[in-house]
Amino acid sequence: MKENKMPFWKHIEELRKHIIHCFCAIIIAMIVLMNNKNIIFDRIIFGPAKTDFITYRIFYKLANSFLGEHFKSVSFLSKNLEIQNRQIFGQFNIYVWTCFIGGVILSFPYLFYEFWKFIKPALSEKEKKNTLCILIMVTFLFLSGIFFGYFILCPFLIHFGHSFIISNVPKNIFDLSDYIYLIVHSVFSMGLIFLFPFFIFFLTKMGLISYIFLKKYRKHAFLIMLVIASAITPGDILSTIIVLIPIFILYQVSIYISFHTHNNPTKK
Repeated sequence: MKENKMPFWKHIEELRKHIIHCFCAIIIAMIVLMNNKNIIFDRIIFGPAKTDFITYRIFYKLANSFLGEHFKSVSFLSKNLEIQNRQIFGQFNIYVWTCFIGGVILSFPYLFYEFWKFIKPALSEKEKKNTLCILIMVTFLFLSGIFFGYFILCPFLIHFGHSFIISNVPKNIFDLSDYIYLIVHSVFSMGLIFLFPFFIFFLTKMGLISYIFLKKYRKHAFLIMLVIASAITPGDILSTIIVLIPIFILYQVSIYISFHTHNNPTKK
């Protein structure tokens, strides 16, 4: 029997339906976040700007345990950041934009589910049965990147920006929009980067890439990873290495995934 092929305009109509569902999910999540302004901003967004942030306390204890007396005079963030707003509608614009990005992050599992539903008709029966596993894997990877960006990368970037001075004359008083951009950019970028193994799995399934290609151009990929790590961070060696390590590990994992996907093709 021949399979019934859906006309092109039907695909567009189906895609439009999924996009509307995704947009509604983002708006609902955004409204939830906007109604919890104090938690979102005071506890989460401005958490890394405070000296008692959990990452600073953990790093200080670890460093103090290993270095002992040599570390007594050093701290990761000497004082709370001074953040100022210089635009009339600056705080309102930041409020709306941050809640929108937070809505995308909060509704990401559902957004991916809608994407998966769109491509589901083209999948094999086995791939359709593995929908839950793939959804859990993608959600886990994305949230892992979000947590890494928030608890590891952001504190190091903030500490570097706060502690690096060219003179004692200028004072470090940070602009609100710059601070929010740093947090959102770092967190969201790492969330997307951590999805790299899934993209490799998807491209391998489509026959566009193979583990042989990934192994052959590993050195070239390392250079690209170094550029990406430098683009996300301010360029200092420590921050670049912090980002480079998980990216390199994800690349190695992607080779493993591509190898098993290539050698275990799914029969339709």
